[in-house]
Amino acid sequence: MNHEHSHIHGTADSEAQALLKYMADHNAHHAGELEALAASLPAKAAAHVREAIELLNVSTQKLREAIEETEG
Repeated sequence: MNHEHSHIHGTADSEAQALLKYMADHNAHHAGELEALAASLPAKAAAHVREAIELLNVSTQKLREAIEETEG
Protein backbone atom coordinates (compact mmCIF):
# COMPACT_ATOMS: atom_id res chain seq x y z
CA MET A 1 0.00 0.00 0.00
CA ASN A 2 1.49 3.32 -1.11
CA HIS A 3 0.65 6.24 1.14
CA GLU A 4 1.94 9.72 0.44
CA HIS A 5 1.67 12.36 3.09
CA SER A 6 2.72 15.99 2.86
CA HIS A 7 4.16 17.67 5.92
CA ILE A 8 3.39 21.16 4.66
CA HIS A 9 -0.10 21.43 6.18
CA GLY A 10 -0.89 24.95 5.09
CA THR A 11 2.52 26.47 5.71
CA ALA A 12 3.66 29.25 3.42
CA ASP A 13 6.42 28.48 0.96
CA SER A 14 9.91 29.61 1.89
CA GLU A 15 9.72 32.70 -0.34
CA ALA A 16 6.59 33.95 1.41
CA GLN A 17 8.13 33.22 4.82
CA ALA A 18 11.27 35.10 3.88
CA LEU A 19 9.23 38.10 2.77
CA LEU A 20 7.18 38.12 5.98
CA LYS A 21 10.35 37.97 8.08
CA TYR A 22 12.03 40.66 6.02
CA MET A 23 9.04 43.01 6.35
CA ALA A 24 8.75 42.46 10.11
CA ASP A 25 12.45 43.19 10.60
CA HIS A 26 12.29 46.13 8.18
CA ASN A 27 9.34 47.66 10.07
CA ALA A 28 11.10 47.21 13.42
CA HIS A 29 14.21 48.93 12.07
CA HIS A 30 12.20 51.89 10.79
CA ALA A 31 10.31 52.17 14.07
CA GLY A 32 13.67 52.72 15.78
CA GLU A 33 14.66 55.36 13.25
CA LEU A 34 11.34 57.15 13.68
CA GLU A 35 11.72 57.17 17.46
CA ALA A 36 15.09 58.92 17.10
CA LEU A 37 13.50 61.41 14.72
CA ALA A 38 10.58 62.08 17.08
CA ALA A 39 13.04 63.15 19.77
CA SER A 40 14.11 66.06 17.58
CA LEU A 41 10.63 67.28 16.63
CA PRO A 42 8.29 69.78 18.28
CA ALA A 43 5.99 68.14 20.83
CA LYS A 44 2.85 67.89 18.69
CA ALA A 45 4.74 66.53 15.68
CA ALA A 46 6.61 64.09 17.91
CA ALA A 47 3.30 62.86 19.34
CA HIS A 48 2.03 62.13 15.82
CA VAL A 49 5.21 60.27 14.93
CA ARG A 50 5.03 58.24 18.15
CA GLU A 51 1.42 57.34 17.36
CA ALA A 52 2.56 56.21 13.91
CA ILE A 53 5.28 54.12 15.57
CA GLU A 54 2.66 52.43 17.74
CA LEU A 55 0.65 51.56 14.63
CA LEU A 56 3.78 50.32 12.88
CA ASN A 57 4.55 48.13 15.89
CA VAL A 58 1.05 46.65 15.76
CA SER A 59 1.59 45.89 12.08
CA THR A 60 4.96 44.31 12.85
CA GLN A 61 3.39 42.15 15.55
CA LYS A 62 0.69 40.98 13.12
CA LEU A 63 3.40 40.01 10.62
CA ARG A 64 5.21 38.06 13.35
CA GLU A 65 1.95 36.28 14.22
CA ALA A 66 1.53 35.36 10.55
CA ILE A 67 5.08 34.00 10.56
CA GLU A 68 4.30 31.83 13.60
CA GLU A 69 1.13 30.51 11.95
CA THR A 70 2.97 29.56 8.77
CA GLU A 71 5.78 27.82 10.65
CA GLY A 72 3.17 25.35 11.81
